[in-house]
Amino acid sequence: MTTLSKLRGNPPLIVCITNDVVKDITANGLLALGASPIMSGEKSEAAGLMQAADGLLINIGTADTHKKNLMFEMAEAANKNNVPLVLDPVGYAASDFRRNLVDELIEKYEFTLIKGNQSEMMALAGLESTSRGVDSTDAGDALEIAEAAFEALNIPALVTGETDAFVTRTRRYTLHNGNGLQGRITGSGCLLGAVMLAFISRSDGLTDGALDAVSYYNLCAESAAGQNPGPATFRTGFIDALYLNDASLLSGKDIRQHE
Repeated sequence: MTTLSKLRGNPPLIVCITNDVVKDITANGLLALGASPIMSGEKSEAAGLMQAADGLLINIGTADTHKKNLMFEMAEAANKNNVPLVLDPVGYAASDFRRNLVDELIEKYEFTLIKGNQSEMMALAGLESTSRGVDSTDAGDALEIAEAAFEALNIPALVTGETDAFVTRTRRYTLHNGNGLQGRITGSGCLLGAVMLAFISRSDGLTDGALDAVSYYNLCAESAAGQNPGPATFRTGFIDALYLNDASLLSGKDIRQHE
């Protein structure tokens, strides 16, 4: 049975502490995929939720002091219950508040995976970056950035962009599917973190789950873009594609392993 079939047969509960701009697309994208989202905003329910959850996404896109405390409570409960935990350090280099928040989260808690665009991951890895916001503006090799991020953080790292790169302690991959319209809608990268958790929670291993998630996601984007040439219709078509496709779509995946 494929990971996607397992996911749809036993929908994982994915708790999303995510940014206000992308809650709608994240919840609807997860539902279309076959998962069950909870968009929690209350730290007192952390212990109970993490006893039932199959994954926790922490996305700092619109973080504030209240959400910071919520993130800490949820991350602590996730670690206590061995719940997979993904960090999306949106706009890491944009402010001291964001940098300090992410640095403290990484210091205190164990993350299953960290994902970000090239600018964010370059800054996390201590590489020179000119980013002042949340969009990727730096040119560079995604694989080298992912390697540097893993070396600096000791967390499996996904760098997203025109080419995606995924690095663990023992494996290095680049992924070459996707469509440029993904960068023209808000939340496409943020939703990916939640989709990765859904796949990882039903996969036999982190690497296989992560690679299948990114490939399925990007292939759905390719499928949607073929029929929806503008950002607004693409957004709707993309959510439809997450729902309408099955694991056979992965026959078109373009994943390259590097020594």
